[in-house]
Amino acid sequence: MLPKVFYLPYRILAPDVVIVELNEPSGVTLQGYGLQVLELPGEQVREVERMRVHYPKPGINDLFALVLAKATTGLLLTGDRHLREVAENEGVKVHGTLWVLDQLVEHQTISPSVAVPALQAMLDHGSRLPRDECQKRLASWNVD
Repeated sequence: MLPKVFYLPYRILAPDVVIVELNEPSGVTLQGYGLQVLELPGEQVREVERMRVHYPKPGINDLFALVLAKATTGLLLTGDRHLREVAENEGVKVHGTLWVLDQLVEHQTISPSVAVPALQAMLDHGSRLPRDECQKRLASWNVD
């Protein structure tokens, strides 16, 4: 499913400090799918440091991703509640897993018949997605 995300009509970016720590999938694999890796310049690194003082809950790499999204006027994809709160406070648009699934279906990158078992598998494996929102999607996508 992950490679299909890169078929969406979006430029998907990540800071280099995040990519080097990825194991499964690896940063190299994600770059092969189309992920663009950027190094933050000094002023953006200082912004990360400033945020770290003001917002101690998100991890440092999360803040790197937030500063990158802010600098590129992009949106931030995260499932982390603390990072979501900081991003909203900083005026950065935030979306999560359900939005990505919605986009995959809306852009016909995957069919609803593929989205349903994918979302169900996430739920079956302990995902902490909002159950009511998941049920709405399962019901609407499960129409034959």
